[in-house]
Amino acid sequence: MDFTTYSVSDFVSDESFQAFVADTDSEAGRFWQAWLVQHPTQQVAADQAFALVQGLGPSQLYPVPAGLKHQELLRLRQSLQATRPLPWLRWQRRTRVLVGTSALAVLASLGWWHGVGSAAPTTQYATCPNQQRTITLPDGSAVVLNGNATLTTAAHWTAASPREVWLTGEAYFQVTHLAAPAVQDIAAAPAGAKFVVHAGGLDIAVLGTRFNVNSQPASTKVVLNSGKVAVDRASWFTSENLLMQPGDLVETSTAEPHLARRHVQPALYSAWTQGELPLRETSVRDIVQLLRDAYGWQVVVTDPAILRQTLTGVLPANNPDLLLPALAKSLGVRVTRTGDVVRFQPLAQ
Repeated sequence: MDFTTYSVSDFVSDESFQAFVADTDSEAGRFWQAWLVQHPTQQVAADQAFALVQGLGPSQLYPVPAGLKHQELLRLRQSLQATRPLPWLRWQRRTRVLVGTSALAVLASLGWWHGVGSAAPTTQYATCPNQQRTITLPDGSAVVLNGNATLTTAAHWTAASPREVWLTGEAYFQVTHLAAPAVQDIAAAPAGAKFVVHAGGLDIAVLGTRFNVNSQPASTKVVLNSGKVAVDRASWFTSENLLMQPGDLVETSTAEPHLARRHVQPALYSAWTQGELPLRETSVRDIVQLLRDAYGWQVVVTDPAILRQTLTGVLPANNPDLLLPALAKSLGVRVTRTGDVVRFQPLAQ
């Protein structure tokens, strides 16, 4: 089933989503959490549906005949139109529906009905495997998409609206600065001056800077090259935020959802945009960490002495079949790869 077209009402009336609300650690809960990481554009609708189902409780969700369902929806619609004109929901066939006046009370308290069904048109950019694509957005910002990435934006940008994009996969951003020179605080900046990337449950806000975002099903990483980046992570009941400095890598994952920060060499993480990995007395320890972060490999180094070596030169960045043999030759070690496991070991072993 294609859940990407779900409205709030569709989520609410889906039995597996109701099971997710009832128990986030259930099989359904694990499915929906993983699915939302892969489809961040549906996060807002899912959040609203989650809160709605919680407010209604299980006793107010039960199966009804199709005829009664139609009559009930007409009654609810008439009740709403008696107070103010609001858009009618696109109900699809489901096994459970909301009934009763208490549903209206919860919907009204959440402000759910306002604006539902009036989603603005979007534009989507995508890449195939092993393809890169450079996009210039209407504000002049440039985005380089890596292979298997998707970037979604509003179809029409205005000076008064926030600059927002939704990312799945990896992309490098060079954001045009639109704020007045005196504005330095991202949180206090006017909405039209901010640029926000929604990726893997994170809201990444900037005024104008360069940074890399890699959003995969199990984790999302942000690496800041220059300027400042404000990162927010909202879950069902809590939220986190931090301000990144150049050289910071911030990560969240399904295994460790809380924001984790560490310092890296940012040029290594955006090297894929040039196809070359420039090394200047770069430690093997940093290279190994890059292989883990950027390629998602499990890297095993059998001899700690290998990690203390440094490298200077240029290596291929986007082709593992060239990168790993080049590392082996430069270091004078054996490098083997089996699936997602890469092993560094001395030639004698």
